[in-house]
Amino acid sequence: MPTAIVLLALLWWVVSGGAASSWLIGLPAIGVAAWLLRGPLHARSWRLGLGGSLRLAGYFLYGSLRGGLDVAGRVLARRPRVAPGLLHHRWNLPDDGLSRPLFVLSMSLLPGTLVARFDDEGLLIHTLDTRLPIDAEVDTLERLIRAAVRDARPAAQGTGA
Repeated sequence: MPTAIVLLALLWWVVSGGAASSWLIGLPAIGVAAWLLRGPLHARSWRLGLGGSLRLAGYFLYGSLRGGLDVAGRVLARRPRVAPGLLHHRWNLPDDGLSRPLFVLSMSLLPGTLVARFDDEGLLIHTLDTRLPIDAEVDTLERLIRAAVRDARPAAQGTGA
């Protein structure tokens, strides 16, 4: 588990560009990720399909770059272009122990969005600008996660196979 925390911290450092102020959000995010790896996700030792995982990673990296530039532009503008708000979203992902936690972690790491709350029915997403097509981003992320998990297989449990 300590290795996972170090890797998560390294990933956060890379995604945040090393900004010291980002650790205010980064430390809780790393804590939740570590708990998910030890708890619900660890219980089944999932392995994701390679093709879907690569598409999801590409989307995440592209979205992080695009979102980071967008957030910087909004905040640095003479008149900050923000219209913060909360959006409710009903789950379109199965409760399989992997899809929903992966979605929550991915959505919260994309700049400009943060999952404020989630339960069995859906989630509450905080966004910097409610005028943006957040619903389309959510739909795309759910589709990519569904594709990555579709080929997921629980790892063999202690059988040596």
